[in-house]
This record gives sequence, structure tokens and C-alpha cells, in this order.
Amino acid sequence: MISDEYVDEVIRTVDDSSLKDHSLKDDLVDHLCCLIELQMKKGSAFENAKAYALEQTAPNGLNEIQQETIFLLNYSKIIFMKRLTYTLGFIFSAAWILGIFFKLMHLPFAMILLFGGGTGLAFIFLPLMLINKYKQLMREVLSERMKWVMGSASFMLFIIASWMKLSHLMGAGVMLGVSFLVFTVGFLPFLFFRMYQGSVEEL
Repeated sequence: MISDEYVDEVIRTVDDSSLKDHSLKDDLVDHLCCLIELQMKKGSAFENAKAYALEQTAPNGLNEIQQETIFLLNYSKIIFMKRLTYTLGFIFSAAWILGIFFKLMHLPFAMILLFGGGTGLAFIFLPLMLINKYKQLMREVLSERMKWVMGSASFMLFIIASWMKLSHLMGAGVMLGVSFLVFTVGFLPFLFFRMYQGSVEEL
């Protein structure tokens, strides 16, 4: 076993990280001490053995261990949310497309499919998808985040305008114009800018 002085040094290193879970800290201290002991038996000095143990355990820092632990503990919930999100997206999209087809063909239930599918896409699927992508989007550049925000906003406004138009409500034309304006001026520039950047990065 390594000396108590070295163990205390390992404990201080772990305590200086942002790890919150005490049992995780204790397990990590034990693991690091074992690796350090093995390296010191091979002739390494304590500082070199400690650096090696930290590199082997968490190359990107001890904080990543907590993030990975949280991810593993919530893995089944994350997978469930993703399945639910994209299953609902498929169902609502299919309903909306069928609603458009039924409306053009003057078939029954067209309005139900249009309203149900559009509402689900705009106010259930899109928010769930944005929640799923939240952490990923926070790491993206501003133009990528704005692309998603403006695209979602324009689609939501378009769905509201469609409701108003089909219900013959006042202001439907204005709302429809606003949705196309947000799509054209807000979404398309960011979309094509990101496409341009992607094509340049491929060179």
C-alpha cells in the first residue's frame, strides 16, 4: 500500500474536482491508489505515477467521470425519450401528410388529420426534439443554434396560421405572412450558411 501521505494527496486531488457523489469519490480514490501503487512498484515516482493514473482513468479530467456516470444511470430514460420523440414525429408527420392528401381529395376526416398532425408536430414533436438536442446545441456555434430556433419558430407560426386560415379567422393572412417571413429571413440564411461552412470544412 502507498503511504498515508500519498493517499491524502489523492483524496485532495479528487476533492478539488467537481464530483459530488461521495461513493463515487471513494471508489475513484481506491482506483487511483491501486494504479499509483502498481506504477510505483515499477519504479515510478509518486507524481509520475499519479499523473499516469489520472491519464488512464480520466484523460479529459475527473469531471467527465461524473458526466459518464450520470449518463449511464439515465441511459434507459434517454433511449426511451428518443424512441418516444421520433415515434411521435413519424406518427404526426404521417397524419399531417394524410390530412393534406385527404383535403385535396375532399375525403372525410381531413381536418382532424390536419389539425392533429400539425399540432403534434409543432407543439409536441419539435419541443421534445429540441429538449433532446439541448446539450448538443449548447456546444454548437451560434449559427447552428439559430438555424434550429428559427426553423422551429417558423414551423410553429405556419401551423398556427394554417389553423386560422382553415377556421376562417381574422388575421390568418398576416400570420401566414409572418411565418413565411421568419422562414425566409430567419431560417434560410442560417441553413445555407451552415451548409456553406460544412462544404468548406470538407475541402
